Amino acid sequence: MIHSRFLLLFGLVLPVLLCCSRVSESSYLDLKVVESTPEGRHLRHYPADGVKVGVNPPGFTWTGHESANKYCFVLFQDSIGEKICLTREELTSTVAPLKEKLKPGEYSWLVVYCDSAGQNTGRSQLRKFSLEQGLPALVMPDMAQLERELREVRPRLFLTPPVLAHIREAVEAGEMPFWEFCRHLADSALAEPLYPEPAPYRDGKFEASEWRRIYTPGKVGSAHMVRLALVWKITGEQKYLEGAKKWLVHIAGWDPNGITSYNLPLPDGSNGNDEAGMPILERMAMAYDWIGEELNAEEKTLVLSSLKERGNQMLDYYTGKSFISAPWSNHAVRALAFTGLAGLAALGELPEAEKWLDYVIRCYLTSFPTWGSDDGGWSQGLSYWSAYMLWQTSFIDALQLCSDVNLYKKPFFRNNGYFAVFFHPPYATRGGFGDHGEAAPTLAEKLLVQRYARAFEDPVLLWQADNIQYNESHLNRLQVLQGVRDWKEWFMEDVVAILSAPPSGLKPQSPAGLPRAKLLRDIGWATMHSDLGNAENDVWVLFKSSHYGSFSHSHADQNSFQVNAYGKSLIIDSGYYPWYGSPHHNLWTRMTRAHNSILINGRGQPSGTMAASGTIEEFEHTEALTVVTGECARAYNLPMNEHTVNQWEEHLDEPLPGMEPEAQVVRRTIVFAHHRETPWIVVHDYLKTEGPATFDYLLHALEEMQLDQENQHLFVKSGEVGLDVYLLSPERLDFRQSDKFPVAPEDRCEGAADEWHFTASTVEKTDEMRFLALMIPRRLGEGTDTGPKVKRLDYGTVQGFQVGEEKVLAWWGTGEKGIFSATGSEDNAKLIIEYTEKGKNRQHIIR
Repeated sequence: MIHSRFLLLFGLVLPVLLCCSRVSESSYLDLKVVESTPEGRHLRHYPADGVKVGVNPPGFTWTGHESANKYCFVLFQDSIGEKICLTREELTSTVAPLKEKLKPGEYSWLVVYCDSAGQNTGRSQLRKFSLEQGLPALVMPDMAQLERELREVRPRLFLTPPVLAHIREAVEAGEMPFWEFCRHLADSALAEPLYPEPAPYRDGKFEASEWRRIYTPGKVGSAHMVRLALVWKITGEQKYLEGAKKWLVHIAGWDPNGITSYNLPLPDGSNGNDEAGMPILERMAMAYDWIGEELNAEEKTLVLSSLKERGNQMLDYYTGKSFISAPWSNHAVRALAFTGLAGLAALGELPEAEKWLDYVIRCYLTSFPTWGSDDGGWSQGLSYWSAYMLWQTSFIDALQLCSDVNLYKKPFFRNNGYFAVFFHPPYATRGGFGDHGEAAPTLAEKLLVQRYARAFEDPVLLWQADNIQYNESHLNRLQVLQGVRDWKEWFMEDVVAILSAPPSGLKPQSPAGLPRAKLLRDIGWATMHSDLGNAENDVWVLFKSSHYGSFSHSHADQNSFQVNAYGKSLIIDSGYYPWYGSPHHNLWTRMTRAHNSILINGRGQPSGTMAASGTIEEFEHTEALTVVTGECARAYNLPMNEHTVNQWEEHLDEPLPGMEPEAQVVRRTIVFAHHRETPWIVVHDYLKTEGPATFDYLLHALEEMQLDQENQHLFVKSGEVGLDVYLLSPERLDFRQSDKFPVAPEDRCEGAADEWHFTASTVEKTDEMRFLALMIPRRLGEGTDTGPKVKRLDYGTVQGFQVGEEKVLAWWGTGEKGIFSATGSEDNAKLIIEYTEKGKNRQHIIR
């Protein structure tokens, strides 16, 4: 595929050719379908076949083909590929945004693959979609027109005259959150000496502490310039303007192609530090927009020169990597927002800014979001979601405030706030899968969901934001315990809070009326609640089996789950995140054994690859029960990467697990009984391997567990909440637990609280294995330490539990499922749940 920036941009801006006369309408369909199956780091086809799209027009994406040097995108104004609506030829990327709305109706589309000689080598499948009346319009804007509209507009970024007037009024009335804290930080910035430009890596070699040494002055210094400029715009006090100019001009004088560049190769063999380059680009753009008119000619030239070099670095990176077609660099996803802000700030003053902005908006309209889709999920986990989307929505807010382009119309953004409502309610103490999964909802998450509540006037999202307990008293405690350094670095939450005030006139509304279970098929996450929105009474389970695998900030945790109850975390993801790829992180936190999963001959799933994926095969939700099933055998049949193997051999004494036998079936089904007073959870596992193997059933908790191997029972406790776990298997199990990590948490997480790790291991090897676990949460203490009575059931080829008056029955014969004749049923199934709903006995069959 051609990676030239010129060819990419040329291909993307070709005019639409209506009813192309050079190609007959039937010839496209005559081409052979040779479409590649999207696996690993490939874009999926969007819109998928048969969907109703949520915006007009959709942004089209497709899976690349190895034979293709270029692509021809063809859109038909019907569902059967007869009437050509438009074509775009000579495309060098695998996306196509449109510049005009489409008429409501039925459409279909395909892509033709063209080789380097210009010959067609085949096509994709024909996919149909429908456009309903009244959908929000979201077209690719004309950059030249946008430049003309903004030519005389300053400031453009956030502080438009109505917004600035509102902020000043709120500050005057004492109603602006974080204002005093922001001004305090601005005053401290005035007192600080300018930081020298960081020296390169010692000996040109990356090392974590050196990495932080280099990026810290860029993060802190760039935050200084923004805070000072903001406080000047609000107060008009000259000292803040002079401070902002001083920091802006100083950092603009750093070599933009040196150690603070965005990953540029340097003469000593190292690369620039993107964690320095990203905030400098973002915050220099903001400060320039707010105080640029106060700079003299020399200062202005210096700042624009630095912006030009840093912005061009980003566009060169994006086009060189074909990022729009392969958007898998996590930091580059983040930097889209910063590049977009720089494009807006410099539009009309730097010719290059138009290209930056054009590229960024094309990404947002098509292949963004990298880590999810219309359902609103973010596969990198809740912590990375809140951080990254706070940055992304900053650009979206800025663009919307100064133009007619509203990216919030995209279905992903409309649904994204509910990612938190269902998977990270404000009363969660931990949550989610992926790096920093040990974190409760943060201030960044509060501000993000608050932005969504304002953008969509959504009372449920406002409830979510309002109930995240993080206020200025926390800041005072942070100053005592940690100092204010972090507030000068990463998110500038105080600045964000001032720039995006909460919605006025909107009343919060509990999510209690929403469905109590949710599947995000885009990322392979599911959640089930007993009493969503009720902090004191909610029990909830999270489950994951994702096509994103263990790539980037995701973990090797397909088919794993977590259990929370009554405000406590009971079954948890284990491990900490000292830094990305640290020995503790890579040899524990990211690995399958740190999760509530199963090992085969001691082998888990490899980390760091999308290929180690899972699939949610079934999701069924009723008022009484939710059933979710995931399958992930493929993830167990891949080796560890070389880096992990090397770390293992350096830091661990235990031998590397082998790759035999092959996993043929690894299927887990979770059943959640949605009783508000006595909810219970069933976890059913069936595994089949090519040859005999041992199996380790893993659970993790914050406190020491009570084990009863004879009765195959364990008790998990967290504060005044407990969880009874009853475990059945056809093989004899050896119970054990430990509070030791194979590699202790380093650096920032050193001394973190111990966690407890339970393993139930098969004593004998077998090529077919099943587990059935019943989990019942309960409050502890006087008058509350009760739960439904549990009885084990044994019908030979059917085993299970009676829970009060309800039953869980599992096939226990040969194979994954069979006839339940021993219980008087002729159903061919793997599980049968007998339960009560509204006083009536019911049966749910899981085949």
